[in-house]
Amino acid sequence: MRRKDAHTEMVHDLERLQNGMTDEWLRESLPEEWTGLDYLAPVPRPQTRITLRLDGDMVKWFRRMGPGYQKRINLVLRIYYQGLISGQFKAYPNDDTVPRLRLAALAELKYVDKKMAGIVEKLNRIGRGEE
Repeated sequence: MRRKDAHTEMVHDLERLQNGMTDEWLRESLPEEWTGLDYLAPVPRPQTRITLRLDGDMVKWFRRMGPGYQKRINLVLRIYYQGLISGQFKAYPNDDTVPRLRLAALAELKYVDKKMAGIVEKLNRIGRGEE
């Protein structure tokens, strides 16, 4: 076996091992109480109507679960999103989401600081009787 082939095979084997360990960890870690979570503890959020193309077998599978299948699809996407943000999942092998998330968090903090500064200034003007 050539060195390059051995390296490629090793990388693929390690990815399969990591995926298998992740799958096993998820199966053992996700609580049984999550079954029916969308019915027991719905969290209303503003929603946006979109057109989304999904694989036919996925649509059939979600629809067979009964009414509310679109909410379940959204919940699955949200859990995946949260897993990416928390670092539990990787979007692709060797993905490092931390720098991207740090930049997004810093931008959000700047926005909140700017808003808070405006509110504090307005409260100060009210306190001085200027408004």
